Amino acid sequence: MTKIKIIKPPKVNVNTPNDGFWKQIGMIIIGTTISLVFTLVAAKVTDNIQRAKDRKLSAMMVMSNIEKFARNIEQHEKYLSSLDSTAAWLLNTPVEDLKLLPDNELSSLIDQTTAFIFISYDKSAESIFSNNIETWKNMGNVLFIDRVGECFSSMHQVEEYWNKWMSDASGIILDVKSHPENYEGGTVPIKIISSEKVRHMMKGIHYFRAWFTNVAATMRYQNRGNMAAVGITEQEVMDFTDAREQGEEITGESPDISQFITPPLSRDSLTTKRDLDARLEELKK
Repeated sequence: MTKIKIIKPPKVNVNTPNDGFWKQIGMIIIGTTISLVFTLVAAKVTDNIQRAKDRKLSAMMVMSNIEKFARNIEQHEKYLSSLDSTAAWLLNTPVEDLKLLPDNELSSLIDQTTAFIFISYDKSAESIFSNNIETWKNMGNVLFIDRVGECFSSMHQVEEYWNKWMSDASGIILDVKSHPENYEGGTVPIKIISSEKVRHMMKGIHYFRAWFTNVAATMRYQNRGNMAAVGITEQEVMDFTDAREQGEEITGESPDISQFITPPLSRDSLTTKRDLDARLEELKK
């Protein structure tokens, strides 16, 4: 029996000539995908860091404004101390003794007790915080937003209450000066110091000193709650406020009006008014 030789099949290269090309494409796609993922992650991290910085700056600006308001109120209290001293002297000096003073001196003392200063404060940060919905979204802290809103409301009430009282107090004295016939006493200054309304107003100056001190302390107490809500220390807010108040010094001299004054216009230089000259000449004929 003849043996049958098994013919082995030819070797076939199963790798196509383009196999290396597709491997390269695959590696490029994988590399691009990884790079894109890293880019997106890095961008997200950077965005989160920037948002965190923006949140802190917004919070610092708001809390700094509240601290500046408290400092402003403290300055008002110190200013009122001098008015309070003059008012106390006038109230505790018998009217008969005050009559010995010349009218101009007594009037000057009375005017000193009403040399009030309006309360006002920078509302720019408040406006940005209150009216910009993007700021609210970025803050993402309802507790902080609510507490800051309470502070702003208190600041408005203090401003309105004092400014109204101040205007009313000045109006009381102005009424005596404008209608002295409606008040008892001798000269106008004596009529003023003898008026019960005026004396009540002068007593109020001492009360407002205590009120201002309490307002400043209350605003700082509320502000510490704001700080706790966003994890910012009181020292950070104080340092930030100090830096804002100091600012950078402006170099050079301040403008003076004398730099801009020019000689008065002469009649001959008014070339645009020649028609008026012509009109006058016609009327002279």
